[in-house]
Amino acid sequence: MNYQIMPIGGVWEKGMFSVPSLIAKNYIKLASEYQLKALLLILSDGGNSTSKQIAKTLGCTESDADDFLEFWVDEGVLIRDSQLNAAVPEPVKAEEKSDKPKPKKTLESVPVPVLSPKDVASALRNNSELEALVQNAQEVLGRTISHNEQELIINMVEYYGLPCEVVLTILQYYKTEKEKGRAIGSAYLGAMAKNWSEEGITTLSAADEKLRELYNSDKLWKEIVAMSSISFRNPTVKQREMIKHWNESFSIEMISFACDLMKENAEKPTLKYVDKILSNWQKAGIKTLDDAKADNEAHQAKKEKAKSGKLQSAPSFDIDEIEKKALYDDDYNI
Repeated sequence: MNYQIMPIGGVWEKGMFSVPSLIAKNYIKLASEYQLKALLLILSDGGNSTSKQIAKTLGCTESDADDFLEFWVDEGVLIRDSQLNAAVPEPVKAEEKSDKPKPKKTLESVPVPVLSPKDVASALRNNSELEALVQNAQEVLGRTISHNEQELIINMVEYYGLPCEVVLTILQYYKTEKEKGRAIGSAYLGAMAKNWSEEGITTLSAADEKLRELYNSDKLWKEIVAMSSISFRNPTVKQREMIKHWNESFSIEMISFACDLMKENAEKPTLKYVDKILSNWQKAGIKTLDDAKADNEAHQAKKEKAKSGKLQSAPSFDIDEIEKKALYDDDYNI
């Protein structure tokens, strides 16, 4: 299919302006939607405008407009007023070569890089795989992605060391969860990338297995929320780890019974209360629901005997002590 602009008509009523061919050929993929819009507005105003005017037209803050325009300044397309009389900068000296090995970067010692619009453009220009990844990311998410999202995607690959196909898997999961109404943002994506990198998830099969684990965790979370009558919308990373341990160590019936004990005895119900009961059962070697019920009966009998001064062997846990910790120890308020 071939397209051409109308040679006559209303589209020409307010005149026309020139756009450098270089912009269309080299920056359609590299520049973001708003960077291109800001430049078009300047070109339509005779090549001279202010960030305040741009912000008003685009409906953004003046600071955001400055960020959009700084990209073109860095690329040598625009110039600021303050630069007109500035001295020509000295050429940057090439970095001297050294035979000394550079220290190895680790995630623990090197912070996540902060990338400017110029850094992002340079990374995409010099790495065709990253450029294709950003384009595919926009197709997956169904929209133009922001500078912050471009920065995050590049860091997923270059900082966390995840393959491009694994990054796309994370983005697809992110989109699906957003469509379900989950309030998750870029920080969630960064946390996922860090977690997957640390777990060595570098293949599609490993990524698919991890997603199955997450979906199973979500299903278990809904069951536990229903059993405990505690209102949580989404699990935190810490809560996911906790319920994962429960699922690996106990039957759903034992978890349900622990939730019942929590509801019966706690003035301020928390999942950490349940976790303490389950932890004490594990330490005592209690592995079945019948054993758990017998242990609870022993505890109740102990309380009755204590009233008459008669003691018997202690059960695996003390409800009163657990309640005290759950109420006054911040570590238990989950």
